[in-house]
Amino acid sequence: MLRSSPTLPQTTNNLLGLNIDGQRVLLVYGSVSGRVYESLSFTPPADEPFQSLLEAVSTTADRLLSVTQAQRLPLPDKLSVAISGNYDEDTGILESSADFPLWRSVPIRSQLALRFNLPTVVAKKADAGVMAESLFGDGKDVRNLAFLSLETSVRCGFLTNGMLYRNLGGTSGDLGGMLIDAGDQAATLNTYASPTGIVALAKQRFPQHWSEETRLPEMIAAANQNDPYARELFEAVAEKIAQGIAPIAHILRPELIVIGLPLCQLDSWMLTAIRSALVEKTRLNELKLPKVAFSGLCHRLPELQALSPAIFAARNVKV
Repeated sequence: MLRSSPTLPQTTNNLLGLNIDGQRVLLVYGSVSGRVYESLSFTPPADEPFQSLLEAVSTTADRLLSVTQAQRLPLPDKLSVAISGNYDEDTGILESSADFPLWRSVPIRSQLALRFNLPTVVAKKADAGVMAESLFGDGKDVRNLAFLSLETSVRCGFLTNGMLYRNLGGTSGDLGGMLIDAGDQAATLNTYASPTGIVALAKQRFPQHWSEETRLPEMIAAANQNDPYARELFEAVAEKIAQGIAPIAHILRPELIVIGLPLCQLDSWMLTAIRSALVEKTRLNELKLPKVAFSGLCHRLPELQALSPAIFAARNVKV
């Protein structure tokens, strides 16, 4: 797919990055320093096989690279991919993804490498998030770091002693399916803390306050403007998030837990609510309790998640 131009330098430190989930596919042209030059996105085809998305990605990548070459930027050296689902780094296979129910045991790394003719590094979105925080965010000097990804379901990525934690089958960190309410066997952490779950919870608890058209960004803006219904909603979410990450605080004892989009758009009162709830759920004292922070990268996270798998791999002998 990629073609060399004799008028452009062919050795670069630039990357083509993909960030793929059920809501959006983001394509980024950027550098190993985290600089983003250009990006394009599209809504992925729903309930279709992987080949349908591969075709759409290829078409959009051609458009993106036409723009960058018009600016006399060189072709990328590597392809970097963040993907929603259970991705096995050892095999390069996406075993499954809740966002893409028709995708089963997809050899995503080899398929993308073949299509783009580039060395390809793939990671789960949560893992790409913890890499981004380690490379460019508040986790730069943190050896034991956890990153809570909430798009499009709740998942955690971990660095332990500076190395990415992973397991066979790529199922690690999948907190979203955790039973969170003993009185409701269908209530998982995703029910309360995923973007879809938060919106549904808001309309269930306060049906007169939120219209059917109200979306999460409006709820976040309302909460930051002291809307009491929105504040009560997100304080309930904070309690469930604390319940979900309490075992991580006990078992892994990370130095820092970073919370990503969309909650990082909320003001500091939400972080205070999560910290207070975590103290209650863990019963850990101040010395043993991990620090909890919203991602300072926040709105830049999707782009940096796309680029970080390849950057992190290049900086670490083993990921």
